Amino acid sequence: MKKIAYLALLLSCCATLVQAVAQAPVKLSSKWQIRKGVDAWPVILNPKNDAERRINGYLTDLNAHLSHSLMDCDATYTQLMGKQHPNEGNEGTKSWTQDIKVTMLGPTFLSLVATTGFYCGGAHPYGFTGAAVFDLRTGERADPLSWFLPSLKASVADEDEEGSGLEKSVVVARLLQAYRDATHHECDDTYPDDQPFLIWPDAVSDKIMIQANRLPGCCAACGIETSLTLEQARKLGFSEAFLQAISDAHQQMAHP
Repeated sequence: MKKIAYLALLLSCCATLVQAVAQAPVKLSSKWQIRKGVDAWPVILNPKNDAERRINGYLTDLNAHLSHSLMDCDATYTQLMGKQHPNEGNEGTKSWTQDIKVTMLGPTFLSLVATTGFYCGGAHPYGFTGAAVFDLRTGERADPLSWFLPSLKASVADEDEEGSGLEKSVVVARLLQAYRDATHHECDDTYPDDQPFLIWPDAVSDKIMIQANRLPGCCAACGIETSLTLEQARKLGFSEAFLQAISDAHQQMAHP
C-alpha cells in the first residue's frame, strides 16, 4: 500500500510539473527595428510546438507586410512630393513610426499591440492601432467573438482582413454606451450605432482595452484607447473564460 501511495504521489507531482511547464509564459525575441523608429513584430524564441511555430509564421508575415508598406510609402512620397531619387533619404518613411508593446504572454493568449503613424505625402498624416492576439493552444488568431456571451450577438466588422495576422474589429451594441461614458463626450455623435471596436487583453493592468476603430480621417482623434476592469467587462457580457484567462496571466506576471 505504501508503494502505491508513493507512486500516486509521484505521478501527481509529475503531472503538476508538466502543467506548470505547459503554462509557462512564452519568451519573445529582443526588440529590434526594421527602420529607425519602426518596431518589428517580435517572434517566439525557441518555439516548443506547432502552435507556437504557427504564430511565428503569422508574425513573420506581418513583418514582411510592414517592409513592403515602408517601400510603398517611399514610392508614394516620391511621386506626390516630386522627389526624383526615392532611395536617397527615404523621406516618406522618416515619418513612419511604430511602437509595439506586449500585453499578454500566456498561458492562454499572446497579445501584441502596435501603435503606428505615417506620412507618405498628401494632405495629412495617418495613424492606427493594430492588435495581434493569438491563441497559444492552437496557434491561430484569437476569435474575438468568443470573448462575449452569445446573447450579446457580437459580429465581426473586418471580414476583408481574413488573411491578416491582425485582430478583427467587432461590433457589440452594449459596448458602445460604455465606451461613450468612458471617453470624451464631444465625440458621442461621431460613433454610429454599429461602431466597430478593437479589443485586446492587457494582463499587465488586469484589464481589457477597447478602442473605436475604422473612424473617418476627420474624426481620428475620437479613436480613444480606454479600459474596462474585469468586473465592468463581466457586467457588459464578456465571457467568463476570457476574463479568467486575463486574470491568470496577470497573476502569472505578478508571481513569475
